[in-house]
Amino acid sequence: MSIQQKKSWLGICMVLMVLLCAVFYSYSAENEQQKQIKAGAGETGAEATIVPGPPIKADQVLTKDHPKYARGMACVECHQVAFDGITTSTKQFMLNFPQLKNAEIWKKIEAFLPGRERFVLTTVYNNEPTATTIDMVLDKEKKVLYAVCEKGTEKLFQMKKNPSVCAVHYEGWTVAGGGKKEWKSIQIKGTAEVISSSDKRFTELLDKYHLVRVSKVRAPLRFDIVKLTPTRIVYFDSNLAEEKAGVYQLWKREK
Repeated sequence: MSIQQKKSWLGICMVLMVLLCAVFYSYSAENEQQKQIKAGAGETGAEATIVPGPPIKADQVLTKDHPKYARGMACVECHQVAFDGITTSTKQFMLNFPQLKNAEIWKKIEAFLPGRERFVLTTVYNNEPTATTIDMVLDKEKKVLYAVCEKGTEKLFQMKKNPSVCAVHYEGWTVAGGGKKEWKSIQIKGTAEVISSSDKRFTELLDKYHLVRVSKVRAPLRFDIVKLTPTRIVYFDSNLAEEKAGVYQLWKREK
């Protein structure tokens, strides 16, 4: 075979390869389009389309050329996500949506806790969690919360043994209640200190709590005060999406 024939044959092979690649990519694109699933409207009312994507790590950040997706969709709807127990789905939201400054988040927390608010408090003893309800008041200046608890309760005993606690306060739309479809919550991780009536701080902190059912004379006989110092708070607000910010915001205590 002459050199000219070899060149002609090589040219034909290259053309065939280009055509095969074009057919393959066309087929792949068509096949990918067929995989897309119209998932309908979610809680926010936005029509969602599920488009299968490649596996990703939990700490992966959204690329600038990422396809548009409906508000409220999560990465796991289109990707297999390798969660590692450190970077959770909540942290994934924080990585991929705008975060407010610490002071801005605190202002929103203050507005969400204007007075005595009902929380679910979780304590742990012997590796066994206990969840109870409790009223707490926010000290805006010191960035701590105070609660008055009946002496001898299970949670007081557990907090004395293990001061690490979690607390959650939430408000939101329910099907039965109707109203605006919005959700707000704060998830607190921190440490608790039990302050007995013999402590010099007791009377001052009792004034901050604003007792209702029991007089100040009876309170030292009946109650202990709990001081909860948050180390971090996850603030969730579905309205933040309208402010072009992430619905999950992380506040951390500054050292």
